[in-house]
Amino acid sequence: MNSAGSLFCSPLEAGADVFPIRGGRMSDHDEIRNLFATYSHLYDDGLIEEWGQLFKHGSYTFMGKKFTGTKEILDWIIPTSIRKGCRHLIFNIAIHVNGNKATSKSDFVTIARDATGTLKIDNPESVWGRYDDTLNKIDGRWWFGDRVVTLDNDAAAINVWNWNRKNAEVYVERKADLYK
Repeated sequence: MNSAGSLFCSPLEAGADVFPIRGGRMSDHDEIRNLFATYSHLYDDGLIEEWGQLFKHGSYTFMGKKFTGTKEILDWIIPTSIRKGCRHLIFNIAIHVNGNKATSKSDFVTIARDATGTLKIDNPESVWGRYDDTLNKIDGRWWFGDRVVTLDNDAAAINVWNWNRKNAEVYVERKADLYK
């Protein structure tokens, strides 16, 4: 119970040593969740190069192929990405922190846009699966060590990549200089 007699109280009133609002320090778990949100927002907003920077100390494994470092990841992902073509939802996040290392499992859905640009979860190009992550805290900041993507619908993902490669040049809102 807080000082006003309510059963609800802030983390500070509850005696927590972290408070992620108003300039306070976030817990490692919150910083990792923030990394996952940043991953989604950068990719979904079409900021693919910035998204790739999240892996400058790590790798990304997709359909059994491992890409290491920002350059290798971007060389793979840019030709198959349509900027602002999807929305990532990450949920059921389980994080285990051990000092400056952490592991995480989370589920995801990547919702694709249809031909009109509308996000539709029932779009055949939408994919879902699980992320298995190792994370490293370097200079006080959490980074991906390795993100392994396991899809529950490989066939849909293959269709998405093939469609994206074919249509990247003509997709709505695509600018000629986006992939330079």
